[in-house]
Amino acid sequence: MNHARLADPLQYENPILIIDDHELFSTSLRMALRGHGFDAHQLPITSIAHLRIRISQFRPGLAVLDLDLGQDPDGRWMNGVELVDTLCTAGWQVLVVSGSVDTPGVAAAIASGAVGSVPKSSSFHGLLDVVLAVAGGEPVMTEEEHQDWLARHASYQAQERELSRRLGRLSTREREVLELLAEGHRAAEISEHFVVSMTTVRTHIRSMLAKLEVNSQLEAVALVRQAPQW
Repeated sequence: MNHARLADPLQYENPILIIDDHELFSTSLRMALRGHGFDAHQLPITSIAHLRIRISQFRPGLAVLDLDLGQDPDGRWMNGVELVDTLCTAGWQVLVVSGSVDTPGVAAAIASGAVGSVPKSSSFHGLLDVVLAVAGGEPVMTEEEHQDWLARHASYQAQERELSRRLGRLSTREREVLELLAEGHRAAEISEHFVVSMTTVRTHIRSMLAKLEVNSQLEAVALVRQAPQW
């Protein structure tokens, strides 16, 4: 793409915010955008609450948002999807970038109002072209692609509800047993941990498998790892 024809910085007076925890990427993109004459800024990543405050200090423009923002000072993982609704409600355009294959996250972001997404696996110049295209008012996905993302989001939500329904059947002890299995502990170790017989542990495991509607411990562990919060 020809950068000059995609966006004229003299006509685009709003800021471009880069919200990403990768310092090298953020700095490189900010410098490239400023080199094209844009008012680009990168925000320090501390917490979702702090980011919301910093965002409110700018007039709305374009936000280039990473979905994986790392951990906050308390060790909690920060999900960029939580910022999409805040940004869009305030009048921002949001372009999602993601270093991982987070299809459910991208779908959720687009359902919340993001204008599109671009993987970090793209070349830097390719990613820059997409940012400039959005700044220039060009769509980065077709209506068909938009509807496909919305359908994916609805499907992922249905899967999460079904997973929540199954996990909600488990007793407190069955959840504890499943957590230990997910950490790699064997039935004998779980028996020693709870100071109960192997027969009791096997009973918990059989009940757990039946409630989760799976046939093996491996399937149960794989299922629970799909849960957003466990």
